[in-house]
Amino acid sequence: AWEVSGAAHTGYLNFRAFAAWTQEHLGLEYPLGLEGRNVGMRRCRFRHAGAGGNRCSCEGFVEAADSEGRAICACGHKPSMHRSDFAQRTYSAVLQDVTCSSWTEDQDGLVKVEDPEELARLQALMAHCHKTTDNWTRDRGCSLHGVNGCQLSCATRHRVAVPTDYQLVSAYRNQNHDLWTKYTIARSAIAEDCDRPCKDAHEKKLVASSGHTINAELDQTNNEWHLFHGSSPQRCKSICSTNFRLALAGSGATWKDAGKTTGTPLYGFGIYLAERITKADEYSSPLRPGEEQVAPVIPLDGDGEVFTLLLCRVMGGRTNVITTNEIEVDKLRKDVFEGPYNSVFGDREASLGKPFREVVVYDKDQCYPEYL
Repeated sequence: AWEVSGAAHTGYLNFRAFAAWTQEHLGLEYPLGLEGRNVGMRRCRFRHAGAGGNRCSCEGFVEAADSEGRAICACGHKPSMHRSDFAQRTYSAVLQDVTCSSWTEDQDGLVKVEDPEELARLQALMAHCHKTTDNWTRDRGCSLHGVNGCQLSCATRHRVAVPTDYQLVSAYRNQNHDLWTKYTIARSAIAEDCDRPCKDAHEKKLVASSGHTINAELDQTNNEWHLFHGSSPQRCKSICSTNFRLALAGSGATWKDAGKTTGTPLYGFGIYLAERITKADEYSSPLRPGEEQVAPVIPLDGDGEVFTLLLCRVMGGRTNVITTNEIEVDKLRKDVFEGPYNSVFGDREASLGKPFREVVVYDKDQCYPEYL
């Protein structure tokens, strides 16, 4: 099962992959049991022994307490027995029902954004998330030797200039039903996880994009964010098609030791996302004139270079906030896969004066590449 589900390659088996595996290989169509927002009444699903196994007639959870002070419904059954019709859906039903209301009907893949108001909101978000001071890191590179071409001391003396502004040339909405379904299942599972009692408190974290709505509200209570990821045009399009590939972590513009093809990212091998477009831009590369493109063809208008990046929805959930340089990479991953956390929030900006904060997730289903 570990091999067939793909877990041997990724190193983990998430909820969505497990549900898909049980359906395909065991023929099981159990309810997923995941609640969403605004799902209506949570009926009691308890069935009485005998008499045909009739279900409890309670139509909605009414909080009371048992003799020991534990939460229980007035019908006498515990909260876990109360689930909405939404939670009773099987994996097959979810695959059929999950859609995004803001999408253009009857179109799949990357759909060019034509609405002037939506484009204006994207441009405003880019401008708001640009950091204008203290915004250079070694991943931007040296003006003499490029990225990874010299020692840090040289790169610091000859810094590549940081852009002063970002202008939106074109935007594409990613209408990928498969990736969106996987993301919404992961989002529901993490939201339920955040609601469970835990000794590690769930902390709501705001990012630069918080409060800026593009087309639909995010679940800010459970740390759903809009974050940036910069890469080449080809890789951005590939991510929109098949999502991030963890096997490529550290192989891009991450700082590498001399002679090495892969660097070790600060918080281990995962998916790194930035709250600031200025940080994500460090990993973007320009579209070359005459370069063969995978559809859609991105136009090259004017004389300036055109770079690509992604605006992603990311479900951070209960996030592990890191504020020091004492980083145990293996423990960070273990605390996500085996512990209470769903993500890592690198926040050394205030405590150590670092230029940027960044978010890391180790499960690609927690990311949805929403805009190119």
